[in-house]
Amino acid sequence: MKLRVILYQKPLGIPITHHDADEMRRFKPHFVCFPEYFFVNTGLGTQVQTPHNQARQIQRIAVLSRELSTVVVGGTMPELADGVLYNTCFVYHDNKLLGSYRKKRLFFAEEGKITPGSAYRVFEAYGITFGVIICADVFDDEGFYFMRKKRARIIFSPTFSPRKEETAEEKFKRDNEIYVRGAALSGAVIVKVCGVKSEFRNFLQARSLIASKDGILFRVMPDEEDTAVIIMREVDV
Repeated sequence: MKLRVILYQKPLGIPITHHDADEMRRFKPHFVCFPEYFFVNTGLGTQVQTPHNQARQIQRIAVLSRELSTVVVGGTMPELADGVLYNTCFVYHDNKLLGSYRKKRLFFAEEGKITPGSAYRVFEAYGITFGVIICADVFDDEGFYFMRKKRARIIFSPTFSPRKEETAEEKFKRDNEIYVRGAALSGAVIVKVCGVKSEFRNFLQARSLIASKDGILFRVMPDEEDTAVIIMREVDV
């Protein structure tokens, strides 16, 4: 099955312009995926939330899914629930909530502030099963085995990627060790979407990619890691 996917590689917390929405609509995507911590209020940051802002950000995802007639994998946002804060991805299809997933494996800067989720999960759309894993979840093989057991065909991975001093060869080697390996373990195509550095978070590198068990199908090249771009690709799953 061929799927049209969009990787929205742009700065965190920005509004989605009418121009961007029109560009995405013309592609007629099946899925649009945003980076980790994209749906945030930059005045609050990534580890603070208010009920009003949370409702507003969720509404943004729902409306976009309706306007584009697509599945929106809503990056992530801080979610207030159960008296604690989670790092959560909300998934909408044509204004309908398919569900949400709370990040299980936390980044060190989240520990003590964000509560880890309790379980991986999958979703259904277009007659297929798909999954969401968030950033450091890729270091937990349990998530990939879960996706294989549930027969996920494609996995979306909203990611927050701090810049590292490394060569292109080191970057590409890491891509293979994490994402190509993860695709092989899960039996699914993996779509990783990163945010671009900005005044809000000026230490990011945008290393979005698409991987299968056979190798990297697409990657942002090292000289494009600071480039805000809407990536549109067709993938076989």
